[in-house]
Amino acid sequence: MTHALQHIEKALVHEIAPAYVASAPKACPQAIRQWRPTGQVWPMLRELQGRVIGLRKCRMEVDGATMVWLEGGNPHGEAVVLLHGFASSKENWLLLLPFLAKRYRLYVPDLPAWGESHFRHEKVYGLDQQADRIAQWARQILPHKAHFVGSSMGGGIAGLVAARHPDITATLTLMNAAGVKGNQGSTAFERGLLLGRNTLVPNNYAEVVRLFSTVLERNRTALSLVLASAMGQEMVSRRHVNRHLFHHMIAHSLHDERQGVSAVQVPTLILWGEADQVLHHSCVETFQQLIPHARVRKLADVGHLPMVDVPATTAKHLNRFWFESRLVK
Repeated sequence: MTHALQHIEKALVHEIAPAYVASAPKACPQAIRQWRPTGQVWPMLRELQGRVIGLRKCRMEVDGATMVWLEGGNPHGEAVVLLHGFASSKENWLLLLPFLAKRYRLYVPDLPAWGESHFRHEKVYGLDQQADRIAQWARQILPHKAHFVGSSMGGGIAGLVAARHPDITATLTLMNAAGVKGNQGSTAFERGLLLGRNTLVPNNYAEVVRLFSTVLERNRTALSLVLASAMGQEMVSRRHVNRHLFHHMIAHSLHDERQGVSAVQVPTLILWGEADQVLHHSCVETFQQLIPHARVRKLADVGHLPMVDVPATTAKHLNRFWFESRLVK
């Protein structure tokens, strides 16, 4: 990696990490050690996804902790791995799955420490460590190279997997992905991090509703209330854990000198909801600098979670990208 590319890749974390670590509220160590999941997230939808979409729940040990994922779809189809974002889980992809299940073999994990995958308070959960865990998991369960799709934090992780493990990666899709700084401005969320404020870690139900209003654009009011009702209790109960995990994501990215996304060589799609209130839309141009061969699709009037806002449109762009990628092999 050249010095210039390294500077571009690290600009966001070098700007935000010191200020955030210095001023953000610290997670309570005792609360972190004692936290246990409530089991209240999406119980009915988890049952529905198995019956209607035909996905089954799987689990295995990864780095000393249980990792859970959904697997199903076309048993003869190309493999697709979907990685969710911060403060989320595999259920973020539920609306998208019906549009992909007939054609592709789907692998939808709860990232380590999230959803139903186990959290170990003594482990490190930076993007680098998470990318290593996903690569370890993928090598054991994927039948062949997979299309990796990452949303937000999951995009940052997917980018590192593609850069460092091209032997398991067919293509990469960065969907409103975390990890770089925009070159034309910043969002209120990004500016808040410099002051130690993190709206991705809600402390009460009202803040949960505000969080979903921030990450969604279409049907914002109705969906925010539905999602807050389904996930609010769990999100508030694990606020200390989430604060701890965000600190790891930021602080443990400062000193790593391994390959970053600028080393990605596989076909890449940058898919971005332009109305994103979490990560500024000009992050697209930064990713283009780092991955010059990447294709770009910007979605007008779509927020931070295209697969939730416009699942059919998201699937259309993914299908087209994967089809065109096969043609150029």
